[in-house]
Amino acid sequence: MTTQRVLLIGVVVGLCVSIAVLALLWFGVAGVLVVGHTDLMYVFWPSSLMLTTGWRTTLPGIGTTVVSVALNCLLYMAVAYGLHRVVLTVRMLART
Repeated sequence: MTTQRVLLIGVVVGLCVSIAVLALLWFGVAGVLVVGHTDLMYVFWPSSLMLTTGWRTTLPGIGTTVVSVALNCLLYMAVAYGLHRVVLTVRMLART
């Protein structure tokens, strides 16, 4: 798998997670993401802490939401690239 494809998969996964969380927030059922004392929204989308009350209605809120989604995509790209490099390294070491 090429690096470009790995990075693209990271972006797509990050975007899907962000869209799913925003949809749950929109419908007011984001509480389903709480398991015990852990809010999975902050586990899967750490930059969601940036979201304001007017995340979908005010211009600054929408801008902050866009930046938060972009940061989440970058985070998932970095994780995907790191895992890709680890797999390549392990594969190379297994050959020797």
